[in-house]
Amino acid sequence: MGTIRRITAITPTKRNPQRATVRVGAKVVATLSIKLIAELGLKVDQAWDEALGAQVAEAVVYDKAMREAIRRLNRRAMSRQQLDHKLRDLGHDQRVRVRVLDRLTDLNVLNDEAFGRALIRDTQLRKAAGPKLLRAKLTQCGLERMLVDRLVEQATGGHDLVSEAAALARRRMRSMRRLDSVGRKRRLWGLLARRGFDPDTIEQALQQLPAVNNVEPGNEQ
Repeated sequence: MGTIRRITAITPTKRNPQRATVRVGAKVVATLSIKLIAELGLKVDQAWDEALGAQVAEAVVYDKAMREAIRRLNRRAMSRQQLDHKLRDLGHDQRVRVRVLDRLTDLNVLNDEAFGRALIRDTQLRKAAGPKLLRAKLTQCGLERMLVDRLVEQATGGHDLVSEAAALARRRMRSMRRLDSVGRKRRLWGLLARRGFDPDTIEQALQQLPAVNNVEPGNEQ
């Protein structure tokens, strides 16, 4: 019979005491978080067989994906879909990605609702923003449609969008003094449309500005 292989050492790393190397004989077989080592039930002098080796190898892959996910979230907030795509691009398979994403969601590190609210807040702080723009930004980040609809409604439902659009147009008009009223209106229509306001809101907003006539863009002679 062959000699039974055993775990000979579990040693915290110098760089991070919350991580440790696992040795079988003289060979380092894994470096994992102390938490994962505890979850796996690894102990010094424990017999090392093929089944345990497979478990540890799976844990190493998960640990790597988790650390890569956290590094990216530390750089900037991300939605679940955005982080999933990052991990996919790094070569992690779907099973590992789902496990990582679910764990980060359980820890509230990954929260699409909080992410969406922050994105809306940042967008509105820069300039007035209509529902179309907010919806487009949230959808591009991969948030679910029902969540997008709810967040946009909460963000804009109690707002006077006409007044917000008019205020944005009024500020922008200061740089359009050399244009005639038709030119100003064309520019302002484009601005407000890009900021997500619908045509009715835009028209009502521009009617509040004496320096802009009511000729529809494209209908001037």
